Amino acid sequence: MTATAAATVTALAGCDLLDPTPDAPPPPDALMGLLAGTHALVAAYDAALAADTTLTTLLTPLREAHRAHAGALDAIMSPRPSPSAFTAATAAPVTGDRKAILKTLRTAEVSAAKQAVEACVTTTAVRAVLVGEIAAARATHVEVLV
Repeated sequence: MTATAAATVTALAGCDLLDPTPDAPPPPDALMGLLAGTHALVAAYDAALAADTTLTTLLTPLREAHRAHAGALDAIMSPRPSPSAFTAATAAPVTGDRKAILKTLRTAEVSAAKQAVEACVTTTAVRAVLVGEIAAARATHVEVLV
């Protein structure tokens, strides 16, 4: 019986069940930056729409595409971000005329499109489809905002 107990303790020690130090939290998902950028775009569109309601027809579909992308990214992330991680994403109030607002959004979309392309070439093959679709959508948004 003593040999069995010793073997059990040795086996348990080998798999860290007796180690009192907690496991380190898993590293953030590699797409966390892309998700954060997506939430920032939604906030930028919210601010633009609040500043100029005449842009509703043009900007609402673009904002909703970013919301859909955020949901799709959230669904594949591991570990999943906490629900409150991005709920407070806000953009600075937008000022200026229609042309200035569109220029601000276009600049944000150009930067976000580059971020998505970079994420696409560095992510896994399984995730590349979604990230590539996001990159393509952002590139399209750049052209819509001319």
